[in-house]
Amino acid sequence: AHSVLGEANTIQSLGYLYLRCHKLDDAQALFERAAQLHQQAHSVLGEANTIQSLGYLYLRCHKLDDAQALFERAAQLHQQAHSVLGEASDIQLLGKVYLQRGELDQAQQMFDRALALHRQGHSQYNEATDVYYLGEVYVCRGKLQEAYALFERAIELYRHAHSLQDEAMVIEQLRNVSLLLGDSEKAEALVLPDTELCEHNEPSASGST
Repeated sequence: AHSVLGEANTIQSLGYLYLRCHKLDDAQALFERAAQLHQQAHSVLGEANTIQSLGYLYLRCHKLDDAQALFERAAQLHQQAHSVLGEASDIQLLGKVYLQRGELDQAQQMFDRALALHRQGHSQYNEATDVYYLGEVYVCRGKLQEAYALFERAIELYRHAHSLQDEAMVIEQLRNVSLLLGDSEKAEALVLPDTELCEHNEPSASGST
């Protein structure tokens, strides 16, 4: 079982490498093989993490039904493995599936659940990401004052987590909301953190181990 588990971990690592290189077909094949090997080695946590990665790949490809099924399965396995942060990330990713579909009630429910679990697991970075996505839900609802307050909270949490890149991204969102609220002075007063690492991407779920 030990050699099988080692092979599973190696294949899983290769899958992450291919995912980062945007070789999605190769990554998918590797994650599927790694999941089989983790199951063979009776590694519930390894299987859960690999299935989560496979779900993330499907999410990136906008295969939302497949992604949802995988995140739901991963959440069951992470719960079985007593991995609070793993389960929290699965649920956060489920929230992103619902958000992409425009199913805002379900998305909000998922992000609220993920937030509670990330607080339980003392993961400030992921807590910030949950709060950010709750802000996105409120933007989609047209509740801009509520969204503004959530983005402010996300900035505070990212600052405490020393994540300048994500802090800068949310400040840009805060500027956009300020402009939508007709407050250009407030938008201009928002200052980005002093970093050259600021790429305006969405925060990503993490902490599945």
